[in-house]
Amino acid sequence: MECLVFSRKEIETAPAPSVPYIVISITTSPSDRARVPQSLHCLGVLRLAFFDVDLPVQSDEPDGLFSIQDAQQIWDFVLPKLSQLRCIMVHCRAGRSRSPAVAAALISILRGDALDFFERYQPNTRVYRMLREVYHTTYASTSPTQPQPNPEATNKSR
Repeated sequence: MECLVFSRKEIETAPAPSVPYIVISITTSPSDRARVPQSLHCLGVLRLAFFDVDLPVQSDEPDGLFSIQDAQQIWDFVLPKLSQLRCIMVHCRAGRSRSPAVAAALISILRGDALDFFERYQPNTRVYRMLREVYHTTYASTSPTQPQPNPEATNKSR
């Protein structure tokens, strides 16, 4: 499975993959909707809005930060599609922090080989850690997914 990271500008001009794919679209405002590639191969688009803030998780947090509910939405979106899914496209405004964090967390759980995302980008650690924690506390015991060794590089960026 490929996991591709894009900036907003790149996703809006990217061709749709010719394999089953999903899109995770990250903006800072719910009313801000990026134009994402659509085709018959698209299994769905998840739109999330949160700020690119890398703060530790606290009990009393301001609105607009990546939350446990955001992490649950991502896992609820991705996990049921795994048997069909061949590509995950993730974008945020610059494609440097939020989307690489989501991609790295997903690939680290699904494939176990997310190092490439940390070498190429600066993933938002709040997003990365929270996605992994929510998976392990909520989904790991019921998910059929176990990290699979990756015989070839499939983590890609644009």
